[in-house]
Amino acid sequence: MIKTIIKRDKREEDFSPAKVNAWGEWASKTLGSYVDWSTVVLETVGTCPEKMSSEALQERLIKTCLDYNTWSYNRMAGRLYAALIYKKLYEGKLPTVKELQTELVSRGYMVDLGYTDEEYAQVEKIINHKKDFKAAHFELDQVLKKYSIQNRVKKERFESQQFVFMRMAMTLASLSTPANKMIDLENWYQLLSDKQVNAPTPNFVNLGTPLRSYVSCCLYTVGDNAESLAVGDHIAYTMTYKSAGIGSHLATRSLGDPVRGGMISHQGKLPYYRSLVGAVKANMQQGRGGACTTHYNIFDPQIEDLLSLKNPMTTEDKRIRGMDYSCGVNKFFAKKVAKDEEIFLFNAYTAPDLYAALYGKDPNEFERLYEQYENRASFKKSRVSARYLAKEMLNQGFETGRMYIHWMDEMNRHTPFNEPIYSSNLCQEISLATQPYYSMMDLYSAEDHGRGEIALCTLAGMNVDNINDDKTYETAAYYALLMIDRCIHLAEYAFPHLEMTAKSRLNAGVGVIGLAHFMAKNKVKYSSQEGKQLMHELAERHYYFLLKASLKLGKELGNAPWMHKTKWADGWLPIDTHNRKVDTIVDSELKYDWETLREEVKANGGIRNTVLAAHMPSESSSKASGTTNGLYPVRDLSLKKGDDDNMIYWAAPEGEKLSRWYELSWDVPTFDMIDTYAIFQKFTDQGISGDEFRRILGDERVGSKEMITNFLYMTKMGMKTRYYVNTKTTDGTSLDTEDEPGCDGGFCTL
Repeated sequence: MIKTIIKRDKREEDFSPAKVNAWGEWASKTLGSYVDWSTVVLETVGTCPEKMSSEALQERLIKTCLDYNTWSYNRMAGRLYAALIYKKLYEGKLPTVKELQTELVSRGYMVDLGYTDEEYAQVEKIINHKKDFKAAHFELDQVLKKYSIQNRVKKERFESQQFVFMRMAMTLASLSTPANKMIDLENWYQLLSDKQVNAPTPNFVNLGTPLRSYVSCCLYTVGDNAESLAVGDHIAYTMTYKSAGIGSHLATRSLGDPVRGGMISHQGKLPYYRSLVGAVKANMQQGRGGACTTHYNIFDPQIEDLLSLKNPMTTEDKRIRGMDYSCGVNKFFAKKVAKDEEIFLFNAYTAPDLYAALYGKDPNEFERLYEQYENRASFKKSRVSARYLAKEMLNQGFETGRMYIHWMDEMNRHTPFNEPIYSSNLCQEISLATQPYYSMMDLYSAEDHGRGEIALCTLAGMNVDNINDDKTYETAAYYALLMIDRCIHLAEYAFPHLEMTAKSRLNAGVGVIGLAHFMAKNKVKYSSQEGKQLMHELAERHYYFLLKASLKLGKELGNAPWMHKTKWADGWLPIDTHNRKVDTIVDSELKYDWETLREEVKANGGIRNTVLAAHMPSESSSKASGTTNGLYPVRDLSLKKGDDDNMIYWAAPEGEKLSRWYELSWDVPTFDMIDTYAIFQKFTDQGISGDEFRRILGDERVGSKEMITNFLYMTKMGMKTRYYVNTKTTDGTSLDTEDEPGCDGGFCTL
């Protein structure tokens, strides 16, 4: 039992039960009957030593709250934690924004944002630190320990949550016109601090600092010669230390193919994959190695070796586990699987026109050329069962969790891009056009020479559970895209040609965050017809207002310089090319006036951005927004989530109140989960990080029939990508990949 309390100034005084009771009562205010502050106090005090510091006592109270593993107790812990943060960082006296930023500039942690004393006075009226006392503990903890400006060596932190949001808003608004500067600043601050717009990790960490890296996703492709392969490794090495996650595609020959007319026998892809792993792992990101997903296709002559590269049971000479892999398929392959027929294997060297058609805009052209090669006796064919390959691919997904899939035909068909798309990104939500470089000189040239392109995508999210009307959604969409625009123009680029292409494309990827909470608030489930209808309405609203916002920005700032490389000026909309099978799931009647918007886009010659939407995992930043991640159902109503070296006590928002409406990911039938992705893909110009979830009962095994049935349904419903396979057994163990260093290590997650 406590007898003596040591104050922060080292004074000692008798323990006062009244004071600790007051802490508990204050911390539980507004939380209703879901918390019992007196029990928290009694449990805490009963385990304390006779002498302890007031700070240690407060930390124990917080830990007691967190141990209850509920949303309301997490909120109670958050109120106590906010007060503790202020004491630790500022000795209980909050500095002004100007005072704090002046100190950070003097230390070299921030750059001078150029605000006048009068503007700082306005900023001081806008910032609202009281919002911290409405946040859950995990929100505050994520922002403080991952996103605030800090000296990680000395473990010094400088910013509480509201200072972080204000730093971001001030940096973004620093490029606004004098007339709009403070208006934009206030809008950004309110949208970020009210958790309506979700910023990606690079924005949280780097805005306002000397580090001007805001890239979330980097994709590149490599051609079939030695110099192009060398340029590819250089891109991977450089973009990794620039904090980007890597999505690669190597269109190289296969093992035994002739080089220099047969003077050399090609070593195949594996040596180049090992070189790529070395380039990516040579540099550290956030204390761990970088991350890459390499993309190949199911028709590759080395496909059997490629499918097992990630598996720990593969022999060492054919095992490369340092990165993840995504296997490219198409509807033609799925038909062969369904019919249990064979396919023949080819690559960019053996059948260059067929390889090009594989990534073309017309799937029928691929089938036509395939049939020609099939009938060409002079073309040497190596045949393999399509169903066998599908089983191997899908089984690797279940065994490793990290064997991804991308549908090459859907990525190239349902898109505004005219040029081919060869791969997705690290986390499988990005679908952008790339071209190989064949000369290092071209990479370091700022000219628009048309020889090579690295694709970058800058991200944002809409916290849909915190947006209640169309007017707010429209405003949030505008400022989410404007934030992306500012980051593209504020950023420093590793290569001159990359800067030119990034500013010519203006690729944006704005996703939906907090879908599970949104569904529970509306008392519908993922697997219900009402739930799917609501998702359709939300997905339509999301893209409609993004398009409207990009049109507005196009009128204000000008269209993307490379608009002519897209279908926007011709009036393309995602509702034109979406997979029509989606319309069998729900009532497909549209709620918004798309045709008027189409004509406005055509009249304007396009929009500000070449692409607008991508649905990412948001595993990191959804914690800072106090919500559920991405499009996924919750795995449980409370979880301990690892984030770098910090353990987050996460709880589903309003978990006690809405527990019957939260449908756990393990309980959503796979077809219903695929329907969710299909509905959002209908209104998405890029892709989705679409996870599978499977509960395994007892000694049950997931059979190949089930896996193939699911795969064929994904194909039928027009998925562009499948990301992780997550399994949970009845003994509580799971193949749970969300906290492993893939996405987050590469800054790819929001």
